[in-house]
Amino acid sequence: MALQLADSSLPIGRYVHSSGLEGILEELPKNSAQIAEVVKAVLLHGAGRCDAVAAAHAHRMFSVGDLDQLHYVDERLLATKLSVPARNASTSCGRQLAKLALQVWPHQVLGSFCHEVQLREAGNLAVVAAAVSASRGMGIENTLLAELRGTASSLFSAAVRLGRMGSAEAQVHLCQCVPIIVQAAEKALALDLDDMSSTTLELEIAMLQLQRNPLRLFAT
Repeated sequence: MALQLADSSLPIGRYVHSSGLEGILEELPKNSAQIAEVVKAVLLHGAGRCDAVAAAHAHRMFSVGDLDQLHYVDERLLATKLSVPARNASTSCGRQLAKLALQVWPHQVLGSFCHEVQLREAGNLAVVAAAVSASRGMGIENTLLAELRGTASSLFSAAVRLGRMGSAEAQVHLCQCVPIIVQAAEKALALDLDDMSSTTLELEIAMLQLQRNPLRLFAT
């Protein structure tokens, strides 16, 4: 289950997003080692302090069947994302996962939540994925590890598609990120919703600038 949710080939549209990496590499070309450092920064200071924190609270709320609080977590995460492209990337993938979940992982409470997601503004990927994980009995720790591994995998996949590193090299770097993923997950478990933040402003700015490039490969 964890590997399925973290798989960049999961048909939820994640592959069309580089989360600002394309824009960063367009302005400041980097080698593969430098790209790996960008990914680690995202894990520790971006997704690890934002999406992973929301995923932890979403897992807890789903586990006690509190859908109102689950939607509240979802809305708080959306409000934390600084740019429209970042919000759109998160919610477009989240809504696709919600649709997929109705077909692949039938569950009464999850079904109610996924239907409600379609009627609201939010529907962030991290929150929907956490709800799916909780519905399948996956523990909160593994849920966060899957969330963060998915983030890293998606970024390295984008780097490969941009021709900045080979597939084998990307797998090596992904493996080397495991200690960072574990560290970020442990920190996220201890944070409150009020602690959510993201200090990867360069990627946010790159996403905004990329929108003006008609020749861009990725949506964000």
